This record gives sequence, structure tokens and C-alpha cells, in this order.
Amino acid sequence: MNLSEKESAVLQEVQSANVEASSIANRTELSIASVHAVINSLVKKELLVKLEDKTLRLGAKFGEYIESLTQSKADQGDADPAGSDKPPVIIAITENGSSDNAENKSENKGIAIVIPYLRSEAAGDELRYALRSWTDHFANKHHVIVVGDREDWFSPEINHIPMDPVLILEDCNCAAPAEIRNPQADVTHKILALIAAGEIEGDFILSNDDIFLAGHTTLADIQSLKAFGDLEDHGKGASLYCKNALLTKRALEAENKATKSYGTHTPMLLNAEVLAEVIEKYGATEKGLLLTSLYFNDQFPNARPIQITGAINDPILASLYRDNAELALVKKVFAERKFVNCNAKGWISIEPVVKSIFANPSRYEKD
Repeated sequence: MNLSEKESAVLQEVQSANVEASSIANRTELSIASVHAVINSLVKKELLVKLEDKTLRLGAKFGEYIESLTQSKADQGDADPAGSDKPPVIIAITENGSSDNAENKSENKGIAIVIPYLRSEAAGDELRYALRSWTDHFANKHHVIVVGDREDWFSPEINHIPMDPVLILEDCNCAAPAEIRNPQADVTHKILALIAAGEIEGDFILSNDDIFLAGHTTLADIQSLKAFGDLEDHGKGASLYCKNALLTKRALEAENKATKSYGTHTPMLLNAEVLAEVIEKYGATEKGLLLTSLYFNDQFPNARPIQITGAINDPILASLYRDNAELALVKKVFAERKFVNCNAKGWISIEPVVKSIFANPSRYEKD
């Protein structure tokens, strides 16, 4: 069976009963998140099997793999280090400190809404009112995970995962690239850390602190694919985001994938295990790739997503980026659109309206 170097290294650690992800990471020189991504790949190849209690068992094809590995070693004159007759081993891949959340994870809390949060970049109290909009308008059972910073008003209903911003090397083709905070890479690190820790499994919703549900919303509304032109359209500038858009386009083109821009600033439904594989495939933790555009183009290359712009004639989304938008206009978009988003300037226009519309505290706030 053809395995990558990473897959072979992780599988051999597992076979030798190395049961801790951090230990596997140290011995293989992979990140913990990458270890879990590789494990997902091995499960897909049936070399590992996930059990209901979240342990892993060496899969039915493991003997086949060991046999081929042994033959390969014999051809090279090496001894068989693993032993083809070794019985299956029941193991658990664990994380330091992860057991604290085991009881919470076992409960049926509905779908996870994941919000990466950096307090220094928040325009105001956006997150509080965004969560109120989810409480008032989202029809499906759900729970909230905030990864990054926290606010003093967070109630125990929020699963807060603290994580500092992650720095990556600047993509400058220079001799000594500096370490910078690339917002797109930072989000990828945060999401992959949640997957690695088992905080999110299966389908989950990725949203932001400045995205508001303007009316009744179902999972189907979020699941429908929405795009905003092509990545080429968003690469016409000197900003880091523009550079990241072009970098993402080139990465997708290298895999003969579509290059639609899925960065619509609306909530999106993703699958944690598939996303981990996509991140690993493109090396997205080390580059400022646009995560959702990478994911949807890779997984749905022939899709025809709904095209939205957030402009005046958009029936789904309103994007408010001015600090002097007329009050009547803001009220109108909240009455007619499905989603509303804003930037720091737009928050000045939105704030009085959301304070009126979402006046009641949510379960995500302390009493």
C-alpha cells in the first residue's frame, strides 16, 4: 500500500503503542494538528478504525501494510522491526488536558458554531449581539465555541478555547523572511487546533463576531453554497488579503480545481475531518490561504454557488461598511435580508439597530 512519509511515520508510532498525540508529534516532528490529520487519512485507508468511545484500533488492512513493509525491508536486507504476526492493538489518541471536556462532548448539544475571536480587532460589542442573533433566529439546536480571546461577559454556555495569535513566516521570497500575523493563516491554525483537540467533529458552522442573522435561519440556508466572484477579482491590490487571494488561486490551479471566491462573510457549513485533510493537502497552516475558498473549491470543483455581493440589490446579504448609513436603510436590510455583516466603520451604523432588535440577553451572557 502506498503511504506518504508522514502516514508511515504516524502509523508506526501507533503500532508501537505510542498513545499520546503530543508524543507522536515530538517523535515524528509533526504538529499535533498534523498528527490528527494524518490519523484521519489512515482511517480513510482502513489502516486505523475509529471506535465509538473515540479510541482507535489498527484496521483490517494493517496486516497487509505490515506485510508489504516487511517485504520492502527484506528486499533491502533489513530485519522486520514490527513483526507481521503482532496482534491488533487497541489504543487511544489523547491530548494533554483534553479529558476536562469529555463529559461535555458526550452530550448532544446540537451543531457547533465556531467563532475565531481576536479582541483587539473587534470594533465594539459585535460578538455579544451576533450571539443574540443566533439565539433569536437560528432554528437548529446548537452550541457556541469561541476560540481565541474571551470577554468578561461570557457565560459557561460558551465553550471558550484560549489561543494566542499564531505567527508564520512572511511570503516574500527574501533571504530572511520575518514572522508575521497573517489573519487567514491564524484562523486556519485555530480551527485545526479545535479539530486536533476533538472539540469539533463532523459538520460544524464557521462564523464571525461581526456576522448577524437578520431573520429566521435554518441549517439549509447556511449549507447552500455562496460565492463572490473569482479569487482573481479579490487579488487586485497590495493588501495582505489580496496577496492571499492570489496565493489561494495559484494553489487551487495547481490541483486543477475551480477558483471561486467563497469568502462571502456569511456563516458556512464545513466538515471537520474533511477540512483537516484539505488543510494538510495544501499546507495551509504555513501559508495565508483563504480557508473556505480552499475547502469548497477542492471539495466541490463543479459547483454553481449562489453569487452574492452584499450590495444594495443583493437579496440575501447586506454588507455595511460605512459609518454614516441611514438609520432607515439599516433597519430595512435587517427586515429583508438573511445575513448582515459589517466592518469597524459599519458597526457604528449597525450598533443602535442591533441594540434595539436584539435587546434581550442570550444564554451566552452572564446574568
